[in-house]
Amino acid sequence: MSTGAERLAVIQNNYNNALANEPHDLANAKTAEDVTAIQANLANARSAYYAAIAAQLTTNGANVETAYDAAIAAHDAVTKAREDSAALAVLLQKLSGATNTATHLLKLAKSVTT
Repeated sequence: MSTGAERLAVIQNNYNNALANEPHDLANAKTAEDVTAIQANLANARSAYYAAIAAQLTTNGANVETAYDAAIAAHDAVTKAREDSAALAVLLQKLSGATNTATHLLKLAKSVTT
């Protein structure tokens, strides 16, 4: 079973990857929509990461583990797309998918406080 620290690391990796690669991604953007998608993904990744820092990601369950595994797989898909020099449209799809899975993990794993 994953720990809160491991879950945070997956969400952090998604943000760090988007941040570090933003200049390269923007340089490859062909349209204003591409630029907007890259910038929106970075903003969403940042938001998820900051929220994950504030939350304790200690909720456990099969759905959390499934979300954790999906977030890892999505991050790996982004890395592979970059290594394969995938078309920007494919990369944008992978980036969005990775951020969505990281956000889903955050929602499922954050501690519930009353």
